[in-house]
Amino acid sequence: MVLLANQLAGRMRALIAIESKIVDAKHKHEKEQAILELDKKRSAMIRSFTRDELIVIKTVMNIGRSERGYRFFANSERSDYYEIIRLPIELNERELMEKYSYYLVHKTERELADAIEYYTAVSEQLKEGMAILKL
Repeated sequence: MVLLANQLAGRMRALIAIESKIVDAKHKHEKEQAILELDKKRSAMIRSFTRDELIVIKTVMNIGRSERGYRFFANSERSDYYEIIRLPIELNERELMEKYSYYLVHKTERELADAIEYYTAVSEQLKEGMAILKL
């Protein structure tokens, strides 16, 4: 599974890049059509992955979301402001992939793609998961 994650690193970075373009387009208040086109491109990319690849991507996302600690600041100007707490990680890459993919093997390709497509913080979790796994 770690080998497949290494092979998918470039495609995961491409997915992160598309999401960054979507965020930039929204902040620049670009036309709705341009944002929809980027959204379609993101969706098509997610749907192009195989089931095994989707399991790996979702696993990397889970690692990025769950393996670090977060401190949220409720009284800040931004409602979503948080800070990552760099907790030491005691498991190796293989053990992390095994731990966070345990229940994903029971999901269908469509369920996995829907879950990734529906979630809006894919790139944040992928970036952190890839950093933890050193991809």
